[in-house]
Amino acid sequence: MSKKIIFLLIILVLIGIVGAYAIHQYQQPASTNVMKGDHNVLLLLADTDEKRPGIGAVDMAYSVHVVNGSIENLTPIYPGGMTSSTLMEPAAAGTGKLKLNDALWSNDTTADAAAAQSIVQENTGIKTDAVVIVKPEAVDAMINSVGPIDVPGYGVVTNNSIDVIRNMTEEKNSTLSRGNATDLLMKPVLAAAKDPTKAPALFQAVVQQYLQGNIIVVPKDLMTQFAVSKGLSSL
Repeated sequence: MSKKIIFLLIILVLIGIVGAYAIHQYQQPASTNVMKGDHNVLLLLADTDEKRPGIGAVDMAYSVHVVNGSIENLTPIYPGGMTSSTLMEPAAAGTGKLKLNDALWSNDTTADAAAAQSIVQENTGIKTDAVVIVKPEAVDAMINSVGPIDVPGYGVVTNNSIDVIRNMTEEKNSTLSRGNATDLLMKPVLAAAKDPTKAPALFQAVVQQYLQGNIIVVPKDLMTQFAVSKGLSSL
């Protein structure tokens, strides 16, 4: 069976899921449907090269302010120095309080997402209603969908976002943190979500990466809400 046919079958399955849940999602009150009303979504960018039982390290985070499914504002959250006052590090990571950088340590992604939300709220005052975790493969796909992105001094970023981030932060005399470097790459991607000429390609990349397991959402029905809200015409 060709890759094209397999992809079409996946899309048909997705359409079926959306069709089954569409009425349910639109009947949900704005308090539980992130695509209706005023919400904050916690976006976590994970480095899967930092091996843990779970997804990996949190390189960078954003609070994405969403109003009726549209991004209105985003607040960068640099993980460095952010810790919980109550949650402890897993034994393999240390003996202190849980750091935001280590929030995705375990293989219980739902619990890890809740821990990340708790740490962010405690340190910034920002309460979030959902969590989206993005792996490097998804970052590359999203960059390619709206790019190319040319970072001055570092060249064009395509399928090498992790390498670019490392080069930006590890070169001699660099003053950039991993969070700062990631922010430079993600800002054009997040801005594209508000650009009607780029948003359809970005939406398609997001759906494909979700299906491949490179984007994880908590709660799980958030992706259905997103698909129902945006429609499937761009596919």
